[in-house]
Amino acid sequence: MNLDKKTVWKLIGIVAVGVLFAWTLQNLSYVGELLGWIGNILWPLVFGFCIAFVLNLPMRFFERHLFAKTKNKQLAALRRPLCIVLSIVAICAVLALVIWLVVPELVGAVTVIVDEVPVFLGNVQKWLVESDAFRPQVEQWIGALQIDWNATMKKLLTVVTESAGSLLDGTVSVLSGIFGSVFNFIMAFIFALYILLGKETLKGQFRRMAQAYLPQHFAQRTLQVLHLTGRIFENFVFGQVMEACILGTLCWLGMGILRLPYATMIGALVGFTALIPIVGAWAGAIVGAFMIGMQSFSQAVIFIVFLLLLQQIEGNVIYPRVVGSSVGLPAIWVLASITVGGSLMGIAGMLFAVPVCSILYSLTRTSVNRRLERRQAVQQSLHEQGSPEQSPQEQPQQ
Repeated sequence: MNLDKKTVWKLIGIVAVGVLFAWTLQNLSYVGELLGWIGNILWPLVFGFCIAFVLNLPMRFFERHLFAKTKNKQLAALRRPLCIVLSIVAICAVLALVIWLVVPELVGAVTVIVDEVPVFLGNVQKWLVESDAFRPQVEQWIGALQIDWNATMKKLLTVVTESAGSLLDGTVSVLSGIFGSVFNFIMAFIFALYILLGKETLKGQFRRMAQAYLPQHFAQRTLQVLHLTGRIFENFVFGQVMEACILGTLCWLGMGILRLPYATMIGALVGFTALIPIVGAWAGAIVGAFMIGMQSFSQAVIFIVFLLLLQQIEGNVIYPRVVGSSVGLPAIWVLASITVGGSLMGIAGMLFAVPVCSILYSLTRTSVNRRLERRQAVQQSLHEQGSPEQSPQEQPQQ
């Protein structure tokens, strides 16, 4: 067997990958710490890329309609920064609208809860005192309690004194964490602005690097996959927002028809939390049921039944149709991806399972179509070679 230089390097690479894989399996804790350290360093950049991705969705709309065909150089230079500012204002306006709809009603609900809870506890206490069935057990339990209040207070004072140092350390740690988070957000936001200002330049640089350092076929395939990934994630975000708006509107209309309280606030909250697929609306449902239940238990039951029906319609009809069609994924695979993603990674798995499954579905469909076309071409070629036109000897005699 003749080993040329290229084959030797391939064998060395295979051995190196095998050794690295074996070492990784034996040192998973060190690898985890290393990945966590790298993740902490790169987190502002990753977060900035996510911010840029979200801002780019409304920014593309503004770029298509704002000074799109202007020949004025000053307007052309201001077009991109102005579109970024309008995108930020649009997203902040949506968040402010949700807060304006939710917070006043939530404050009123908290006020009702604060007023009603003492009354509820008073009724419970009155019932326990007036109940002859529980009085002997309660008196016996209180009589059996032997509490040395002096010793208890001394122990409590000792615990508080000993915990003062750890409490101070914890306060310092929390404050440093808050300042670190604020700093990371500021850096990520600045990084996102730089990405949006020069996104065409960054795309061109990445394309040139891929074509320079990767084989031509692999580079082309990588660029196609990245383009497909970006398009699917954009459609997924758009579909998710559309589905959340539909669900919130239906919840608000249904609660209005049933004359349930807090319809505006709960509808906005259910729609906002529905950005998390399938199960996100249940967070708003729990809050809504609790708030309605503080006023009327029967209305809370009606709300729960109504939202159960709405969730069935949303999970089996609206979500697969709206989100699935936006990312090009059939409804059955939408439900399957959410189920598997939720089982593996919880809420994060549910959030990213649909676009990831859509990417795999598109790549698999393309690969299958190419293989079938090649197989059909080969079979057609073999058929043409095996069934040639009739030779002169086989032609009928005149």
